[in-house]
Amino acid sequence: MSKVILYIAASLDGFIARPDGNLDWLTGLPNPDQVDHGYGDLLAQTSCIIMGRSTYQELLGFGMEWPYTGTETRVMTGDPEFRPATPDTFALTGDIAAKFEEIRSRQPKNIWLVGGGQIVTWFLNRDLIDEMIIAMIPCILGKGIRLFPDHPMESQWNLAKSESFSTGVVNLSYRRVK
Repeated sequence: MSKVILYIAASLDGFIARPDGNLDWLTGLPNPDQVDHGYGDLLAQTSCIIMGRSTYQELLGFGMEWPYTGTETRVMTGDPEFRPATPDTFALTGDIAAKFEEIRSRQPKNIWLVGGGQIVTWFLNRDLIDEMIIAMIPCILGKGIRLFPDHPMESQWNLAKSESFSTGVVNLSYRRVK
């Protein structure tokens, strides 16, 4: 069965976005050598991407060509009328738990859980995240959307790997203690 891997960037003070969802603090990170921080390796192991609607809308706001064409992408939303505007992208609504199990059962590779925070906590509270890769960005935002909002359940994780990059980013990779 495919693994669910949370790969997400967070500020040193634990935020994944500004209060309005803006990610300019990520896109403004100096990266003259174009280091990908493990992103390419993750995508090579991924056959499905799951994200929340706000994250989807934020990505569309970047004004670039959709980067996940050819990879099944699911957008979790409470709006049954929502219709994604990008290729290979589908709404995930209704009985999400049952639909997720069906999606997971047919994946040849892993599932990348993109975020946002509410989606991360939803998966965490249902014990559905197998691994986490948290890219710690060397900045402090002071306020914003937390990595684990809305009362995440207590869980234990083992550090599997840490990797630092010339950009100052440190990837912390964890596996759930079962």
